[in-house]
Amino acid sequence: MALVSNLAPDLRIYKPRRVGGYPSSKEESVCRSHLLRKIEGFYRKAFGRLNFRLIPRTGARFLSGDGLCLGLLDPVSNIVVNTITPSKRCTSNRLRPNPNRVPVVDLDAVDQKELARRSLDGMEAFLIRFFPDLREWQAMRYLFVAGADLLVAAHIIVAEMGMKRFGSSEQAVKEALYMALECGALAAGHPDPDRLVVAWLTISSCIDEAVSLLALPPRNFTYRLTLVSKFARLLDKPPDHGGSEDPLWPWKRAASRHIAHCPCCNEGLPFKHTNLLNWTLQDTIHGFYLQALGRLPAGELRSRFHRSLLKAGHCYGPLDPVSNIIVNTIWYDAAFPPTAMLELDMIGTESLHRVENRSLYGLASFLCTRYHYMDFHQAVRCLLQADANLVLADPNLDTCAAVPSLRIEGQALQFGAAALGWVDARYQAPDTGVQQAFLAAATAAHHPNPDAQANLLTSCKAMMEPALALLQGCSQLSSQDVQRLAMLLSPGSPHGCGKPLPLLSLKGYHLRELTNMHASITRQVNAVLNAYKLANGVGSCL
Repeated sequence: MALVSNLAPDLRIYKPRRVGGYPSSKEESVCRSHLLRKIEGFYRKAFGRLNFRLIPRTGARFLSGDGLCLGLLDPVSNIVVNTITPSKRCTSNRLRPNPNRVPVVDLDAVDQKELARRSLDGMEAFLIRFFPDLREWQAMRYLFVAGADLLVAAHIIVAEMGMKRFGSSEQAVKEALYMALECGALAAGHPDPDRLVVAWLTISSCIDEAVSLLALPPRNFTYRLTLVSKFARLLDKPPDHGGSEDPLWPWKRAASRHIAHCPCCNEGLPFKHTNLLNWTLQDTIHGFYLQALGRLPAGELRSRFHRSLLKAGHCYGPLDPVSNIIVNTIWYDAAFPPTAMLELDMIGTESLHRVENRSLYGLASFLCTRYHYMDFHQAVRCLLQADANLVLADPNLDTCAAVPSLRIEGQALQFGAAALGWVDARYQAPDTGVQQAFLAAATAAHHPNPDAQANLLTSCKAMMEPALALLQGCSQLSSQDVQRLAMLLSPGSPHGCGKPLPLLSLKGYHLRELTNMHASITRQVNAVLNAYKLANGVGSCL
């Protein structure tokens, strides 16, 4: 992200930068080569734990590509488990080891490079499916930092992206893990992806037993046969979907490996994926805009608030993000009313994303202006941890509200807030005042009147004190509520008592095409809603 040079030295205003953050071809090649060598080392360790001379069918499965370094345990255990797990074509055959007539499977004859390449492809596909915003080169970087340990890499990504609510829905995480496993198996060319997923589903439901078997040191012929036969019986069990085992147990084991072996815990990551954090933060902000759209009265939203929301309805301010959107939207409509009438039934996705993205840069510019030691990357991480709420991100903004909120948030954090670099703001005085920071935010967000918005946000909480209760909760505001808020925010402006506005001219080709597209989409949505209501007997048709 680019820091904009401006005449005010205290302001830190950021704007998007399209190019940057991508690795060079040399860096990508070095990273991939290191990972492949690391995975080849895992195969050598797994080969030592599985004597293929004594367990010939296991060796055959290893050579046929079943033994991928893809699973929910550490890399070597994943190879062992996947090698022991028979695919459907092998399930009818029983293990009949006969060392007198079975050829030795020589590790030197195994194409370790091909197995390592396929395993790496599978792990990258797993991460990209599990984290939809992740790019292939980013997945490779995280695997590099994690030492090619798949779940440790996922754990680092969750921490880096500030996903503090990750794991709040165990079932959702479990389903995402197994969907990602299937995608990884397909990408790696596993001969039976469904069998791999079912095997890991079974293992995760009796994980303690599986880990105990894998933890025993290999000693002799009997041990290895026992390991294979016990695992075969274990995998023959149907998955225990309602069992007592914790479905996130493999994830929690990865957390302990992350802390024990990952150098980035203390030293930080050797790279910054700021764009990835931006996308994650914008997803969070998008949710706030959907909530705000649901709270604004439908009539006013169609007739006038769509204009003020898209031009000036930013989510930064002294309140929570949804309330800030509502306040900024109502105030701008009252202070700078429209000159023509345009009624819309929908707001385009691109238009909504534009104001969301501008809000993001406004939020980051606010923090960087308040605390000059922060750069854009640190500000975005701070905002992710604070759910895009400046009251939580900047404890000096509203000390009465921030301290208890931080304590509540702290109870829900899965990863320490100090690791994300946002708590330092509590122990360092701001470099600039609140009004200057809001001016930086409004400038970065391309507000039509930055000075006016900065003045509003500096004082609006006191101005609205008699009506702050209206912004609490999730219920839709009435027209009377909106009128009351508008009078408090802009007492000198006319409020609905002027002449009727002329209709906005749609002679321009772009406006006409846009209106036709909106009308077409609205008809299709109404048709779907009417069909649903008719089928389910809900209300009346539109």
